Amino acid sequence: MKRCNFFPFVFTLLVFIPFIVFAATPDSGTLMPSSSGGASSISWTGGPYTAVTADPSLCTSLSCDEFLLTVNIPVSFYTTNPDFSVRVHIAWADTPNDFDLYVYDANGNLVNSSAQGNTTYEDADLGQLTSGTYRVQVVAFSTVNELYSGVASVGPPPVDQVRLAKYKRGKFTFTQPQQMVGPNGVVFGVQDLEPRSAYDTSGNIYVAAIQGIPAGTDVWKSSDGGTSFTYLGQPDGAQAASAMAGRTPGAGGGDEDIAVGAAGRVYVTSLWLGSVTMCNSFDGGMTWAANPISTTVPLDDRQWIASYKDNEVYMTFKQLGVLLVGTESIFVLKSFDGGLTFPQVTEATTPELGVQPDDQGNIAVDQNNGNVYTVFIGNPGNSVYVARSTDGGKSFTLLLVHQGPVGDSYQNVFPIVAVDRGGNLHVVYSNGTNIYLTSSSDQGTIWTAPVRVNNGTETKTALAPWIDAGDAGKVDIMWWATPSANSLAADAQWKVYFAQTQNAFAKTPTISENAATGIFHTGPICVNGTGCASGTRDLAEYASTTVYQDGNAMIVYPDNQQTTNPLTYFIKQTSGPVVISISHESEKKVTQQLSVKIPDHFALEQNYPNPFNPSTTISYALPTNSFVQLTVYNILGQEVESLVNEEKDAGMHSVRFDASQLPSGIYFYKLAANGGEFVNVKRMVIMK
Repeated sequence: MKRCNFFPFVFTLLVFIPFIVFAATPDSGTLMPSSSGGASSISWTGGPYTAVTADPSLCTSLSCDEFLLTVNIPVSFYTTNPDFSVRVHIAWADTPNDFDLYVYDANGNLVNSSAQGNTTYEDADLGQLTSGTYRVQVVAFSTVNELYSGVASVGPPPVDQVRLAKYKRGKFTFTQPQQMVGPNGVVFGVQDLEPRSAYDTSGNIYVAAIQGIPAGTDVWKSSDGGTSFTYLGQPDGAQAASAMAGRTPGAGGGDEDIAVGAAGRVYVTSLWLGSVTMCNSFDGGMTWAANPISTTVPLDDRQWIASYKDNEVYMTFKQLGVLLVGTESIFVLKSFDGGLTFPQVTEATTPELGVQPDDQGNIAVDQNNGNVYTVFIGNPGNSVYVARSTDGGKSFTLLLVHQGPVGDSYQNVFPIVAVDRGGNLHVVYSNGTNIYLTSSSDQGTIWTAPVRVNNGTETKTALAPWIDAGDAGKVDIMWWATPSANSLAADAQWKVYFAQTQNAFAKTPTISENAATGIFHTGPICVNGTGCASGTRDLAEYASTTVYQDGNAMIVYPDNQQTTNPLTYFIKQTSGPVVISISHESEKKVTQQLSVKIPDHFALEQNYPNPFNPSTTISYALPTNSFVQLTVYNILGQEVESLVNEEKDAGMHSVRFDASQLPSGIYFYKLAANGGEFVNVKRMVIMK
């Protein structure tokens, strides 16, 4: 078997000499439709390998295989078979071994990759590849004498399997981490965990984090968009009217959550051993009203809150098996007076008749119609459910989000639900290795097949996901990531990772991701709550992300890499695409305008402004519902951004292109619609 010497300096020349000697058996093949015009495949094998290679650009003949894939598929084939796509799949025998998969085009550009951990396969959906030659690179991330087999195929997606994604290196940057500071506490000194953030209509940002029971809940406020923060004290500290007394013990300090009402009322809730303390402020956090007995339901655990309009506040929690021994129930309470009292109490789950909940996630309210949603894991841990109320929390319907195979467990911290501006639902959860996203466009009745979010050598193990949503189908996701295959490894190094998709409902969504922070923790992270061994749960349960009013992401997370005790840090997105393109009111006006007249022909408009710096708007017209691909290329013909890759309704559409990370120069944008029936290219200029 011939092998290549694939050194780094060779990789830099791939643009000029894209293909070199291959090592797979066979080392090349041609993929084309079957003789009947249907699905087909070709295969190869490689190995055995004993190597550790984290960076694919550092491949040698001892650590990587390559297969030269020639695709010979006419465009008309995809018109006849619109659901077909090209996929590359590799598999091996043993779980401790780990290969990664990368596919490049003739210019050396990455088409897609698959790099996950704790599996015996990698799978990449390459979409409807045009005819040409592609380089398949198989990288031995961590292997000992392991063989692999590879298959390239064209055909429909497998039935009832996880959707594949097109993974891209993100262009997201964030501010330097800002520590949330405050005075020493009376009980635990200084520590802040499980942070959450929210903002009001004036743009003020609030951050809350727990000290632990009975040390209280800390709150900070920023009036300059997150540039600086002021410590507001502890609203649940001794239940004082003013939180400014500092960190003082009280009935609170556990499992905090924060929300802001439509008129700016700030709500902070925390758990204590007797009940739940609900705090609210009518003056931006200067003074607080606290109710330490906001629920009379006994043995409640992990409460969450969400506001609707200004006076209505929902609170949910799990009851630990009072009504039936060994069972748990989820209750949802509602306040009509800004969180002072919660007279409406509803049991959302009834274990003796329905589903017994395990870990419960957050609660969310659709601000357009008042629908209430809370998400939870169903016992014995291999299913995800949403409880939905369409009558203001008086009654709930349980809806299955995803049913995993027997033996799977999604009890890895909490599932999280978000509602986008179009009323669509999005849920993220973890199986202890990967983060998955699934979405619903009909208020939770039907859900997309889950798609793996994390991809790459830095995120082989992914825990503690959080999601927030913007415009329809657009979401931000963050999680804790490590290159280690074992989350309990003593040398595991963790970063906060950030991902975004702007087409969550696409058959193959595009997911852009990169690290948002440096290393914030070294060592094990256990997600089994109080069942964790000592020293493995130092960061408690989660961090979170929030979409700010300008569409940029805010992330708050605990960090004990910089200090002995974990403290909360704040970062905010400074560049890269955002999930809110226009204001809500503008969005409604545009929708009304689009509904008045449907264009009678396809059209691609000249971007405006042009030249531009750093962003511009591209508009196009669709006379019928169409699958749309809007792509930006540099002057060499290399793809630099995929702006649209999904089904779009008939009408006028606009998309914002942020070129902050691109150099000045001439660029081209191409619109392909209706299966290639319409294709048009226009030129634009970035001038910095």
